[in-house]
Amino acid sequence: MIKGKKVGRLKRKEKKQLTLEHRKFYNLIRAEGQRILIENITGRKIMKSGKNSKKIIVSVCMVVGLLIIGCRSINVPLINYRPVLSGDLNLYKGKSVYLMNFDNQANNTSIWYYYSPDKKFSYATKDTLHNYFWYSFRNALTTIGMGVSNVDNPDYTAPAMWVTLLSITDEQYQVRVTVQKKGVTVLAEQYTITEPPLEEKDRELSFLEQRAYRMTNRLIGTILGDQAFQEVLTKH
Repeated sequence: MIKGKKVGRLKRKEKKQLTLEHRKFYNLIRAEGQRILIENITGRKIMKSGKNSKKIIVSVCMVVGLLIIGCRSINVPLINYRPVLSGDLNLYKGKSVYLMNFDNQANNTSIWYYYSPDKKFSYATKDTLHNYFWYSFRNALTTIGMGVSNVDNPDYTAPAMWVTLLSITDEQYQVRVTVQKKGVTVLAEQYTITEPPLEEKDRELSFLEQRAYRMTNRLIGTILGDQAFQEVLTKH
């Protein structure tokens, strides 16, 4: 809880910086704060049990989390990704792939965001983080001429592929790509791409956004250019 202020009353400037995920938490905290305030005014005993006490502690922790991450982190929206791939990728043209759901196991991300190492910037789309990468891969594979099916309309005759996010920041992407054929894993390979740290003066939002798209394209291009991946995906 902020000293000298009621729970839920953040400065207008700070409140505007809260991203969608944090606003949901903020509304929950505000409702809890109002309940506690009413109970104080009406003379009701708040801490009737250990359970109520825990709820108050959780609310305070959520406020602290909001202030540290929500207010200080500047959001970089990732809503304009377009695949830009280089190299000879004609061997993929006309091939099919069953693009399964992606998995986020990166402990340095949330469901919705990934961050700069210093947590000053967060990156997000209107969807979950693993879906940002799923749609990026889908669009890239379609662009190079592949037929892409998904869990809603799967092509079980095609190689099944998914990506597991292992570590994602705005300086490094680390993922594991798994490919199966007829239920048997034929590839489980890690891929990493990095970008050098930026000077503070260069951390401008539009530049950071384009840098993130470039990293996404580099990741996809690195995977598509890997000979082991090419063999399992193009040779049936």
